[in-house]
Amino acid sequence: MTAIIVIEPRSSGTALVASAVRLGVATHVFSANCDEPPLSRKLQAATVPYTMVDTASPNAVAVAACAIGVDAIVPGCEYATGVAAESAALHGLPHLQPEAAALTRDKYYSRMHLAAAALAVPVFALIAHHGDVMTAALHVGFPAVLKPVRGGGMHVTYVNSLSQLQLAVDCAMHHGVVDIDHKTGNVLLLEQYLEGPEYCVEGYVGSQHGPRVVAVTENLLGAEQNFTKLGHFVEASLTADQGAALVNYVEHAAAQIGLTVGVFHAKVRITRDGPVLIKIAACLGGDRIYRLIELSRSISLPEIAIRSHLGDPEPAPDADAKPAVCVSGVRFFTPVGDAAAVERVRAIPGFQEVEVHSHIGGTVPLRVAMSGRVGHVLFIAPDRPTLDLRLAEALRTLGSRRACKDI
Repeated sequence: MTAIIVIEPRSSGTALVASAVRLGVATHVFSANCDEPPLSRKLQAATVPYTMVDTASPNAVAVAACAIGVDAIVPGCEYATGVAAESAALHGLPHLQPEAAALTRDKYYSRMHLAAAALAVPVFALIAHHGDVMTAALHVGFPAVLKPVRGGGMHVTYVNSLSQLQLAVDCAMHHGVVDIDHKTGNVLLLEQYLEGPEYCVEGYVGSQHGPRVVAVTENLLGAEQNFTKLGHFVEASLTADQGAALVNYVEHAAAQIGLTVGVFHAKVRITRDGPVLIKIAACLGGDRIYRLIELSRSISLPEIAIRSHLGDPEPAPDADAKPAVCVSGVRFFTPVGDAAAVERVRAIPGFQEVEVHSHIGGTVPLRVAMSGRVGHVLFIAPDRPTLDLRLAEALRTLGSRRACKDI
């Protein structure tokens, strides 16, 4: 029987486990945590085997995988892309080249790599020590954005002066940065603040054509200086020329990084000079984006990821032939309503999901509280105006007062 390992499934990574089970693939979860990851009750009932492994060590993962005997090793979050690539390579399984995986995890070297290929990137500078602050500030200028060079989407700070930058650097270097139980280190990246609308771009890699974009998601942003995501919408409202330029840019960037297997998630801003990459990850994007694409386009990125890592040269042969059947959107919120309000949301036309990360009136988990996210609602509609009305009604019903940061 075909078998796979999913390493550290977090957020959308749990959908990989669900998709593999649905495809009839024997699925094993590897994690360094003593507590099992938050899989759904359905998956828990399917008794997906869970093994505690040092997932920071490719050798440890490879040894544990050898004892099981598997056909693919798949990253369950972006922090697992490197170890998945290296451990799969040790077994001779389909894998991303470790050098490419490293580029997706290091924003400094990925920007260097893309700039050398004449692809647009923000002006950037590395801050490895306090002595680098002045040089970086002079090179990048203000306003700017400070972020961990090996971080995910959290711990991003807007700075508009040298004093703000010094304070942010002091805080990051003194306290360190931890994201999804992963220490990202104290090396930071200062880069130009990009003005313009922001989009997420999802795709996969086929051996015949290389990276292929399947959907563009429009990001609804809150206060720019807080980098708050209020929601996402599929498909993005772009002109034909804007869409073509964005897709062409991301596909070239993904190819230049060296993506050869699996799926990818990119975050891009369209500036007055054109698209500029903020990040690219060799895994599923979070924020329920994969689910929005499933609903709008009938394309399952988790299934595509599984097929690709199992060696299918064309894991999505009919993706281009699937037109949008509806528009879909997710909004994040801080609820102040009660359980009855949640039930009223379920009755709104187009309802798909409502999730509150704690019982009404309860204490939210630490990571959720730190990120600001307390829940989400997800709807579909025949058109964008109707979708906006349905989401707004859901938020009013819940008594939402503010949106929550992306995780």
